Amino acid sequence: MENFVLEAASRDVKNKNNKSSIKEKSIPAVVYGHGLKSRSIAIPLASFEKIFKKAGTNTLISLNLDSNKKQVLIYDYQQDPVSDQFIHVDFYAVKMDEKIEATIPLKFIGISLAVKDKGGVMVKNMEDVKVRCLPVDLPHEIEVDLSVLSTFEDRIRISDLKIGPGVEILIDDKRQVVANAILPKEEKVDEGKPEENIAAVEGIKKEGEVVAAGSVKDKKEGPKKEVKKAPKAK
Repeated sequence: MENFVLEAASRDVKNKNNKSSIKEKSIPAVVYGHGLKSRSIAIPLASFEKIFKKAGTNTLISLNLDSNKKQVLIYDYQQDPVSDQFIHVDFYAVKMDEKIEATIPLKFIGISLAVKDKGGVMVKNMEDVKVRCLPVDLPHEIEVDLSVLSTFEDRIRISDLKIGPGVEILIDDKRQVVANAILPKEEKVDEGKPEENIAAVEGIKKEGEVVAAGSVKDKKEGPKKEVKKAPKAK
C-alpha cells in the first residue's frame, strides 16, 4: 500500500484573513482525535489534491505537523460550489491499536458472460460497504469480479467479497446480493384494436369519408362505399 505523507503547519485562528492562505496555495484545516487536542492547521493545496485523488477518505495519511507524524483519515472536507476547489478539511487522528469503522467503496471489475453473450442487464445493489478493522488493515477499496456471473441464476453475495482477515463487514445478512445479471424486460408492442388495424389497411379517412384504399375509380364514380368491419375473432 502506498504511503501518503502530507506536510502541515499551525494556523492562527485569531487571524480572520483565512482567504490569504488559499491565495498562497494552502488551505485551512483542523485535526483532532486520539491523543491529539484539536488544532487548526494549514496544508498545501496541490499536495492535498494529489493525495485525495489517490487515497480518498478511507486511506491512512501521515500528517507531518511540527516534526511529529500523526496517522489520520480525511473525516470531512468542503469545496467551493463553483470551482470545486477545496476550501477546508477535517482530519481525524487514529489510534493504531484500536479498530475503526469506515465506508469502503466497491470496485466492479470483469465482464459478466450473462451480459456479454446472453444479452442480460447487470444489477448492482450497492456501491460501498461499512467495515470495522485496525487502521493498518483498512482497505482502500474492495474489488467485485463480475466475470463469475455466467448465468442468470448466479449471484455475488456479501459472503463472496474478498477482504483481509482482519476486516469485518458490518452487514448482518451475509447472503445479501451485491450484484447479479437479469434478463431485459420484454417491450410490449401495442397492436391496437382489430377495428383500427382493419381501417388502417382497408380504408383511408379523409374529411369524415371512408374510401377503399387504392380504388381511385370509387372516388369518382358511384356512391361512396362503406368498408365493412371484419368480425372479431372468437
